[in-house]
Amino acid sequence: MQGLLRWISTIDSAAERALRIIEFYDQLTRHDADIEAVTRATAVMAEATAGAEDDLHDVVCAMTPAGRPAQEIGARTISRPVVHGNTEIGRVWLARPEGDTERDWDDLIMERMALAVAAAHARRRHPERSPVSGPADPAIVQYLLGGGISEPDASRSARLLGFRPGQQVKVVVVAGADLSDRMSELRAAFGGFVVLAALSGSTAAVIGSSLPASAALPDGVTGCIGPIVPVERADASWRAAHRGLRFAAMSPTWPALIDTADLGCLLALDGLDRDGIPGLADVRAVASIAAGRRGLEDLDLLDVICASTSLREAATAAHMHHSSINYRANALGEKLGIQLGTAVGRYRARTALIFWRLHCR
Repeated sequence: MQGLLRWISTIDSAAERALRIIEFYDQLTRHDADIEAVTRATAVMAEATAGAEDDLHDVVCAMTPAGRPAQEIGARTISRPVVHGNTEIGRVWLARPEGDTERDWDDLIMERMALAVAAAHARRRHPERSPVSGPADPAIVQYLLGGGISEPDASRSARLLGFRPGQQVKVVVVAGADLSDRMSELRAAFGGFVVLAALSGSTAAVIGSSLPASAALPDGVTGCIGPIVPVERADASWRAAHRGLRFAAMSPTWPALIDTADLGCLLALDGLDRDGIPGLADVRAVASIAAGRRGLEDLDLLDVICASTSLREAATAAHMHHSSINYRANALGEKLGIQLGTAVGRYRARTALIFWRLHCR
């Protein structure tokens, strides 16, 4: 293989070199090269770090130009999706050092590498199961997410949904109106290998082995991503995501899709003693602002101030003059008994605002 790679790199004729590259990847496919072998060959040929990802099988491989596993990977200079059937199941890419731009043959190499990885993926698939990608039987999803079932039953439910035993997944709780009629929109938002199920008219579950770092949810829809767990424990991810859903789009400064990993210890704010929280002085002060003549407007402005690093930044975010935001911040601070011009004061006020939104409104 090393000799063939060196030979390809010395060919001058553009057309002949293209044919040799195509023939090389055809040879890899005919000899049942796995993803690691395809990635290593690509890295040596392209003289760049090469990588391949198979989301369905949780396979990630990266090789250096020397044909060794890559420990550090720079910015990807070119990437292509890997498609099997009509489903995007992963991606291939090259990463060159800074200042080393994309080369003439990178497009062709990526195209042929993607085909070779798709062929390796097809050989790896278990013939006894056909992975579900898209809407699934809600009864199976509800059974898996309901908890309290035995491990064999959970494993069987996971297999019926197309997951292999022990596969790492995340569960997303999605909420909105008429979700049962919006499955295609959710599918477009999350993509990849995901199982979708409308559990009611306003709640749906998304289970994925690989989910995008961010997704543009349809208008009026919110969601929370649970922690990664073995598929047999999907109920634990579901419960955490369901708890964190209350933070999604809580106000204009909170995103519509939020991750429990980003919420961290804030999740505990939803599990505190609900009877005692309304009696906290800071929370009572927020409630008094909410009951005022400009209650919702004042709370939205308070939220912007608390989410900013300074009053000047808050003025920019709220499209207000700096002197106006100072006046309004001082007035709100007096009502709260908190100095909003300090980082600690803004943190304290935002915590009180979160408590009020979670437990009092």
